[in-house]
Amino acid sequence: MRAEAAEATLPPSSRSRSERVCPRCRKGPKAFPGLITNGVELPRCPEHGLPFVDMNDGPDPLLGTTIAGRFTILGRLGRGSMGAVYRARQEAVGRDVALKLVRRDRAHDPETKGRFEREARAISSLVSPHTVTAFDFGEAEDGSWFLAMEMLEGETVGERLRRVGRLDWFDAVRFTRDALKSLAEAHGKGIIHRDLKPDNLFLSRIPNSHGSGEQELCKVLDFGIAKWSRDDEDESKIDQLETQAGTVFGTPRYMSPEQAQGIALDPRSDLYSLGVLLYQMLSGRAPFVDDDAVVVMARHIKDPPPRFADMTPEVIVPQSIEALVWRVLAKSPAERPATAEEFIAELDAAEASARALESGLRLTLSSPERRQFRRWTGLMIGGACAVLAAVALAELARRHAPRAQVGAASPTSGTDSNPSALAESITPAVDSSSPPSSSTLENSNAVSGAESPAIAGSAAPQLKHVAHPRPSSKPTLAKKGNERYGRFE
Repeated sequence: MRAEAAEATLPPSSRSRSERVCPRCRKGPKAFPGLITNGVELPRCPEHGLPFVDMNDGPDPLLGTTIAGRFTILGRLGRGSMGAVYRARQEAVGRDVALKLVRRDRAHDPETKGRFEREARAISSLVSPHTVTAFDFGEAEDGSWFLAMEMLEGETVGERLRRVGRLDWFDAVRFTRDALKSLAEAHGKGIIHRDLKPDNLFLSRIPNSHGSGEQELCKVLDFGIAKWSRDDEDESKIDQLETQAGTVFGTPRYMSPEQAQGIALDPRSDLYSLGVLLYQMLSGRAPFVDDDAVVVMARHIKDPPPRFADMTPEVIVPQSIEALVWRVLAKSPAERPATAEEFIAELDAAEASARALESGLRLTLSSPERRQFRRWTGLMIGGACAVLAAVALAELARRHAPRAQVGAASPTSGTDSNPSALAESITPAVDSSSPPSSSTLENSNAVSGAESPAIAGSAAPQLKHVAHPRPSSKPTLAKKGNERYGRFE
């Protein structure tokens, strides 16, 4: 494996970074032996007065510049068609931030501006530790828009799944519960996320409560297409733009049936999407992975998801957890948990039931019957070992005994030893369909032409049975770079 390919499989925080350099002369701090830094202010190049920056992703005219008079850009984290996300230093308070910038030529586009304002308003109103924190929002000197958010260390659920394939059920439950705590606050304030997917859940590493070591906290990102369910004049204008564009917003693989049909949404739509994420964390793939966006949406509307036993028979999902997954993935919103808080309560109960079953054996081991059973087990194992030893000694004696003189009789087997007659013909089941072509299915936030009558009235193709899928197999859809802190599509 090539070095750069191997590095791409590591969490972002584990990837090696070269020394920061001056964006003009490309010299690092080591080139200036007399350079003194106080640990608070940014070290700068003595020759050009510019801060040392990360240039791992290539040159960028914004590296080393200051935005809105207070955010000095030190490196690029990701980019897209609308703009980019940078690591920046807010020197006045001495903290690094993730600075999301909309390109100047896109800043005055009504739809782009509306989406950016919507995200800024949404996360600025949320204070849950399970939602990415917004520090500042505004217009830069050149007319571009910026949003300053907390700098996160870790990786997205999408990056984790691409590395390890799937998660243990207790980790999947824990991350789902964290995301639900974020949604509980958002839904309480009339905000529906509408774009929950693996790359919008971030596993942030923070110091644990004991003061030693770290723990992972799941945070919800990217409220760029969030829906405000309460009456608001500005939001109604934004929604009118969406209607005029004739698009269904969201990512098809994680859409609720009602979202795929373009009908009115309530918080239970987000719960369905999070249920799809829980399904994927447990099994290693989403329920419906067809390459065609319309087919995937039709399956969400009509088809039940494949059972875990058919998807990954080698993985044991506790029955209580599996039952909750099917409840959350109900086609009718009325059959799902009504709120994020209700989902959390049912998740807690399902986890308690699963852990009780797993610990039942350990509880039995501490009883007097267990001690008696242990004694009998020891006796049986000892007896078995004695029998095996006697058999081994007898076989050894037989081999070393003098061989009897035998006449010219030749032994016969009584049957012909025909390897071809003994071999079994095994024909593996192979999916004869051609590999899906690269598409933007999972990377698309807007799917054109997905009108509800056409989807609801068409006969959705039957989902092909996938025998023993490999969780570690790579997805067939192309991934568009680093989309941390939300995609700019």
